[in-house]
Amino acid sequence: MRPHDAIVRAISKTQHGQASVNLSWSRRLAGLCFLLCAAAPAAEPPPAHPLSLAELTALALRNNPQTRAAWASLAQSQAAEKIAAAGYWPTVNASFSAQRLRSLAAQGNSVAAQTRLSPSLSLSWLLFDFGSRGGSADQAAANVLVAQYGLNQSLQDLALSVESGYYSLLGQRALSQAHQQSLDEAQANLDAAQTKHKAGLATVADVYQAQAALAAAQLSLQQSQGNARIAQGALAVAAGYAPDTLLQLTDWQADATQARLPATTLEQLLTQARGARSELLAAQASEQAAAAAVRIARGDALPKLNLSGSAGQTRILDVGTSRQYSAAATLSVPLFAGGALHAAIAQARAAQDLAQANRETVLRSVEQAVWSAWQNMQTAYSGLASSRLQEQAAQRAAEAIRARYQNGLSSMLDLLSSEATLAQARVTRIQAALDWYTALATLAHNAGGLRLPDEATAPGVTP
Repeated sequence: MRPHDAIVRAISKTQHGQASVNLSWSRRLAGLCFLLCAAAPAAEPPPAHPLSLAELTALALRNNPQTRAAWASLAQSQAAEKIAAAGYWPTVNASFSAQRLRSLAAQGNSVAAQTRLSPSLSLSWLLFDFGSRGGSADQAAANVLVAQYGLNQSLQDLALSVESGYYSLLGQRALSQAHQQSLDEAQANLDAAQTKHKAGLATVADVYQAQAALAAAQLSLQQSQGNARIAQGALAVAAGYAPDTLLQLTDWQADATQARLPATTLEQLLTQARGARSELLAAQASEQAAAAAVRIARGDALPKLNLSGSAGQTRILDVGTSRQYSAAATLSVPLFAGGALHAAIAQARAAQDLAQANRETVLRSVEQAVWSAWQNMQTAYSGLASSRLQEQAAQRAAEAIRARYQNGLSSMLDLLSSEATLAQARVTRIQAALDWYTALATLAHNAGGLRLPDEATAPGVTP
């Protein structure tokens, strides 16, 4: 097997079970990470053992600061919900004062110094309003949903980022292997041209052409190695580490099954995305929060009934104790505020209209994302077999022309042209495999999940 073949097959093939984990890992792990995020204040040290894609994704969900930020936002919203729920309960305050004083009588005579101890207890309770308190509670609950869906979306986006970085790194490594093989072949062509030139069977132009091809192969190898280092840094950052952190990856299974299209139709995926995409659910919750804000604004413009009371006593040492209490029911009716109350209602209604428009915009964006990902997946699937046949044909042609050149039946230009075609076919083959798995992961992300068909009934091609 040629050096790059194992890497190509590692990128383009995987067992059905592993593919299912790759595509749905972010959804399966979201609940677990929801509990783990709060217990992960800082990134853990990078593991010393090779990581699978599932392990790498789990590591990123624990380490990446985006996850901790989403968790903190959720914690804020949950605290705000408790604050809003507190509005249904009375407010009770206790106080105690101790005072030492000496004053003058009306005639200017001094009064003996006194020590006063004054404990007191006060209560205030909003008994009834016209919806502002309930609107605040509903708004806070809706904001909790927004934060929860935002956390889920952050987890899914991060999982897709890890998947894309993982496939990209494997692809760049495979390209480096392919370019290394092209470099070895270019070196062999240069050696053959120099040998034939010394024997008088080739011109010096053949040697120069072979040298130019060797330099081009070296440049391609250097570029692919640089891109691999960039992909490695991006994957490390997605996992929550500095870009110079080296993460070891396990070898992918090379003896895998055929590539298979999902068992779900495009229409089913669109329907699924409308009910599963976290960003769309968050937009719906934001619309609910805006509707609650309208209730708050309306309630602020209507009367409120409040109960208040207090009780306390004042004890003067060596004199005696007196007790005080009060109770009151207060009806507050807003009569005029310069038009601010009605303006607040109009503002809340406009915010509700804006939230509704944003929800519809997100809906169309989600549908477009699923549509585009589906088309990209179909295109990538079609390219698997075509790129495989292209590489096979280019390999046979290059071998035939190489043999003809050795026998003096083809020119150096023909040989270099066939080698260039083969190198491009290898790149196309690797890119097709990379596009396939990237498209599959993107579709799973955009649709909120993806189900692969059973192996026994799955049509497909061998990538």
